[in-house]
Amino acid sequence: MVTLQFPQYFKTMWKYPLILISLVFLASCGYRPRVAAEESRILFHQGLNLFYQGDMAGARESFKRVVSRNQNNDAAYYYLAQIAGYAGQWENADNYLNRALRLQPDNYWYRLQQAKLAVAQGDIPEAEAYYSTLSRDYPQKTELLYDRIGLYMNGKNSAKALELLDTLEKREGVTESGLLLRFNILMENDKEAAVALLKQYAQDNPTTRILSIMGDVLAGDGEIETASEYYQRALQADPTFMPAVFGLAETYRLKRQFDLYFENINVFLAYPEVDVQMKTDYMKQILEARGFVSTFHPQVDTLFMSTRSAHPKDSTLAYMYAGYLIQTERPGEGLEVMKENLDHYRNDYKAWYQTLGIIYYLKDWELLCEYGAMALEKFPDNTDFSSLYGMALWQTGQLNAAIARFERILSMLNKEDTQNRIQTLALLGDLYYEAGNREQSFSMYDKVLKLDPFNLPVLNNYAYYLSLRNEKLERALSMSKITIEKEPNNSTYLDTYGWILHLLGRTQQAKDVFRQALAYGGKESAEILDHYGDVLNALNEPLMAIVYWQQAYQIDPREEIMKKIETNRKTGQ
Repeated sequence: MVTLQFPQYFKTMWKYPLILISLVFLASCGYRPRVAAEESRILFHQGLNLFYQGDMAGARESFKRVVSRNQNNDAAYYYLAQIAGYAGQWENADNYLNRALRLQPDNYWYRLQQAKLAVAQGDIPEAEAYYSTLSRDYPQKTELLYDRIGLYMNGKNSAKALELLDTLEKREGVTESGLLLRFNILMENDKEAAVALLKQYAQDNPTTRILSIMGDVLAGDGEIETASEYYQRALQADPTFMPAVFGLAETYRLKRQFDLYFENINVFLAYPEVDVQMKTDYMKQILEARGFVSTFHPQVDTLFMSTRSAHPKDSTLAYMYAGYLIQTERPGEGLEVMKENLDHYRNDYKAWYQTLGIIYYLKDWELLCEYGAMALEKFPDNTDFSSLYGMALWQTGQLNAAIARFERILSMLNKEDTQNRIQTLALLGDLYYEAGNREQSFSMYDKVLKLDPFNLPVLNNYAYYLSLRNEKLERALSMSKITIEKEPNNSTYLDTYGWILHLLGRTQQAKDVFRQALAYGGKESAEILDHYGDVLNALNEPLMAIVYWQQAYQIDPREEIMKKIETNRKTGQ
């Protein structure tokens, strides 16, 4: 028998709010360097435009041209330091910034950049030293306090962070952001004090955010009913505050009030301003709860539709939705989702790969031919797309075109790419045989076995094809024997081995092999049943042979099987 070769996301997460202190590099927005030459001035402003547009490569080239003309342009060095820092090129960043500081040693922004570079490189003691000096020289700079608090929070130095926060509140008073900073600091060591602080503020100054966060804290402690009350108070103040919508939905889920859960979670998912990655992460959790999905199948459909209404062009969401549709036995709908996504991203490799993968899964070979050809117009040398296209050509009977396709793939592969060479050679062996070119087929198989002497599918196919030609049967038996030694429960390999034994006249031994093949799934194969009938007939067991031929005919009603049944019936009479 021939073996065919084919190429080869609900848990609630109650989180305490984190106040993120920005550690990104700051640009000096108000700096205007005096550039003597008009050309350098134009280049500098060109670099600025590219920098703020996010084109770091272009900005770097412009600033480098500036400093090549004017080595005293400190601002250009400053921006070059930032660009290098973005790329993680710390040594270059330090060198450029040091040159800027040599020219302007008292520049606040350059000195601040020193501190931020130290943070980015993980040198916290050096960063603390820089910030301490800056705070001494610029005591009224509030942003330095925020940066230093964040630095000490990350370093788990709660006492120092609280000390600086006290300084900040003496200067600005108690604000919501300052309160949340204190809450997060206290949560590290004194949760009771942190919760008491937040609860008091919620009573004295019940802002939407504070009420919602208080709900998060209570929900995390299992106080679902009280948490729900806080969320509802937050939404009374602002019905569009999505963190509270989400929190309320989760309380309904935990209370198993699923009608209210779905009503609220759909509002959250359909809100465009909520980050789509947060939503896809949430949907992944839902899909991982398979019991939930099977119980609320239509409602989960609605969750996906709500999310996609807010983010119709998000590829990650499209991939997830298509996978969900396939898993729920709606592969055609999944394919339509991928085709729609492909319309948005015609030049995106992953969009094509996902679409072709689903078509391959559906085994819609005509459609795979169409889309495979279109993908190769975009990515003509892509071996993945070329291989899928070749498979489609094969399955639609276009053998010569399939052979040409896989021969082209073979010519594009590096000699070191042994795995793909083996796979392609094996496929070509199968294709050439089906096209009637036995000599070329066996040549391909020989090449595979030189690279991988224990390639079981090729050993099996090679041996079987030799048996069909009734030639080199001893070599065929040797190859087939390797396959059953490696996989003794593989009915396909057992069928090939048993059949060769029969052809060699060792029919009684073949019978034992076929009985083993039937025990390991062979009863589902018309070919194995047919072969077993032939073996039984050769052993002068015609009635039993008819039984197995009939079983084979029920699976695959071929005329030659019926002829054997009828002939034996007449003989039996």
